[in-house]
Amino acid sequence: MSANYRRFLKILEKWPIDKTKTGRDLGEDLREQLKVLLVREQQPGFSAEEFSKNLDCLSRISTNVHGKSFPRNSRNTATGLSGEQCNQVLSSEFLEYMNPK
Repeated sequence: MSANYRRFLKILEKWPIDKTKTGRDLGEDLREQLKVLLVREQQPGFSAEEFSKNLDCLSRISTNVHGKSFPRNSRNTATGLSGEQCNQVLSSEFLEYMNPK
């Protein structure tokens, strides 16, 4: 498991926590899942093979394997906004602003 643990930590290094999405951030969730996995590892029925498979998937996502294999021609999204604009719209501050009180 120590090799998998080191792989998981390398993936976490590539996935920093986005402070604008507190409570909804993938990097934050991955860190919580690591804590759960470390506890589950000590219990019977833990599948190291399944854990390794999941790490392979996360590694491909964090290194952007598919994004590099299939580059996009356009910098706009389906909404017509740029990636930076989408990031701003999905921030916690903007969602709080839009939430009717």
